[in-house]
Amino acid sequence: MCGICGYVGNGQAAPVLREMLRVMERHRLGFESAGIATVCDGKIVLRKGCGSVEEVFPLSGDWSGFLRGGVGVGHVRYPSQIMSSLVGEDRFAHPFLSCDGGIALVHNGAVNDYREIWGELGGHVFSSFDERLGMVNDSEVIVHLLEDDVVESRGDVVEAVRETYKRLVRNPLNQLLFAFVCVAEPSKVYVVSGREWEGKRKVLVAYRKGFGSVFASYRDVGIDGCEPLGFGAVKPFVVVERDDVEVLPYDTLAVLSEDGYEVSRLC
Repeated sequence: MCGICGYVGNGQAAPVLREMLRVMERHRLGFESAGIATVCDGKIVLRKGCGSVEEVFPLSGDWSGFLRGGVGVGHVRYPSQIMSSLVGEDRFAHPFLSCDGGIALVHNGAVNDYREIWGELGGHVFSSFDERLGMVNDSEVIVHLLEDDVVESRGDVVEAVRETYKRLVRNPLNQLLFAFVCVAEPSKVYVVSGREWEGKRKVLVAYRKGFGSVFASYRDVGIDGCEPLGFGAVKPFVVVERDDVEVLPYDTLAVLSEDGYEVSRLC
């Protein structure tokens, strides 16, 4: 299982995201790769690589000076059977960028018909393309699909998300939980709680006045004997009994801002 998270608020996003990734990593939601993308001064800045959160984002490193801004998303990946032959390849780590660099997206799940969608996305350059294997990371098709839908919707990001989602759920086997930031909406984080898979891919959102909004992967079932993740990833930043906290139902879109979050149905 991969772990994803995001933050938008009046502080620096990267340190918050690193702590959330570290908590999720302990619950076997990652250790093969990690990545963080933030929005700063009208552009997306990104750092990702293979290894644990501590290896990619060491406490003594200079990443916090580079990853500036109060809005961002993060990802940790647990090795999967599909990606096992590509362990050690930084380009397969999340987040993934759109061709124009205006969207950074993280995903937990699998796009089983990614080759079909890949074939529909003519003109896009895929950073994860492996010529030897003739494949890309299945998650990367989502950001390029969304990029096209933003153009088609004339910049209406919510409408673009709906169109992207409709295309992805055509295949009932696709497993979807993804989030992104974009320079067109630099003060928001978009989270899609999509198709259920054995009740495992869930997401919670939370808001604390004066701090901002966060979201994180959620599990109420442990993995390989580990304790369930529950609210662990957000607890360093919100008080569950006092602040606004919600586990999203499936097929919903949450838009996070510094002042809270709004949830709407996708279908």
